[in-house]
Amino acid sequence: MGDLFTTDLLNWLGDHRQWLGWCLFLIAMLESLAIAGLLVPGVVLLVAVTAMAGAWGMPLLSAMGWAFAGAVVGDLLSFTLGRLFHQDIRRLSLFQRHPQWIARGEAFFRRYGVLSIILGRFVGPIRPIIPMIAGMLDMPIGRFVLVNLASALAWAPIYVIPGYLAGHATRWQVPAYFWHQAFGLLAAVAGIAALVFFCIWKQERWSSLAATGACLVGLIALSFASPWLGVLDSTLATWIEHLTHQPYPILRLLGPLADSGFTWLLGLLLLPGLALCGGKRHCLLLGLAALFNLAADIALQLPGEYLSMSTSLTMLICLLISCSRAFSLWVRVLWIAASLPAILAITAGLLGNQTAALFHLLASGLTIAMACLFSLWLMERAGPLRSIPPRMIGILMLLPLLAALLSLSGLHQFQPLTDLL
Repeated sequence: MGDLFTTDLLNWLGDHRQWLGWCLFLIAMLESLAIAGLLVPGVVLLVAVTAMAGAWGMPLLSAMGWAFAGAVVGDLLSFTLGRLFHQDIRRLSLFQRHPQWIARGEAFFRRYGVLSIILGRFVGPIRPIIPMIAGMLDMPIGRFVLVNLASALAWAPIYVIPGYLAGHATRWQVPAYFWHQAFGLLAAVAGIAALVFFCIWKQERWSSLAATGACLVGLIALSFASPWLGVLDSTLATWIEHLTHQPYPILRLLGPLADSGFTWLLGLLLLPGLALCGGKRHCLLLGLAALFNLAADIALQLPGEYLSMSTSLTMLICLLISCSRAFSLWVRVLWIAASLPAILAITAGLLGNQTAALFHLLASGLTIAMACLFSLWLMERAGPLRSIPPRMIGILMLLPLLAALLSLSGLHQFQPLTDLL
């Protein structure tokens, strides 16, 4: 039934392209709406329709805007249902047949509070339930609206960009051996990621060190394999250059986030912030990781623009590691997933100012992971890192946003700062 509905909708949309934006809005809304989100194959539809948007030339920001608006409205409607009907919702026949849906959502909300709304965006079975639970438990409306907007802002790029790029790529010519190299590289990256996740999942004292070793093996393999990835490298560079020359002002706007000025601002805010809110060991974790990453990037002779981007991302990931220490492994993974928009924004800022090179991008990612994991292993040798108080987490998470706003406002052009790196 779901497959038939999906096929009919996509066939209809092929004949009515003018409704593409509204279709994105409705799918995102239904995917986030209580009850409907449990029945409609929202993720499948969203990927398919965003691929159509990319293939038909809809601007990326427009696609993300429609999806963002739909997700916000869907959560607001779910919250309103919970606020109006409270415990009477349990009497619905659907929830009487599946009482565990509300039970799981309520347990998740009571455990993580406001964070459950952000994290719940990325947890399939409870995604449409959490806003309704928040309304049932009388969460303040103003607080819910703010968190809803922030979580939708993180959700939209993650769910829209992959399908959009896949659809957009169908308009470009693909040379021979491109897919051979692409699938081979994807298989290798997936294998390394799986090995790293397995090591971390074991949660032993050696886990971080073993995961660092897996990343190092991947970096060595990348160095040997890069001469045989020439077709993939040149094709991706051409595609990215094509994207950056499109009228996307956002790429130019985000350029300062890849500058060394933003890196210094971020460090100057996070280091004292962690020292005051989390203790010296969290501050030392961030400092060590930044230094290890910088040393690795210099040893690999990466361009200067990549050094700034890589160091900024290293500090952001260390901040997430410090702030998520009190949560379970899966919640920590969701924290990383929720940070993808920030990672994409900084990377987009780099691509808007610098010619892309596949080796440099992959090497930067591996050095970031190695620096964070190895620094964490060093710090945990002296004992587990203590958790940061929950009331301080929100303050710390605002510091990168403050650094970004200051950098985008022009402070990144302050010459004494940029000349130091």
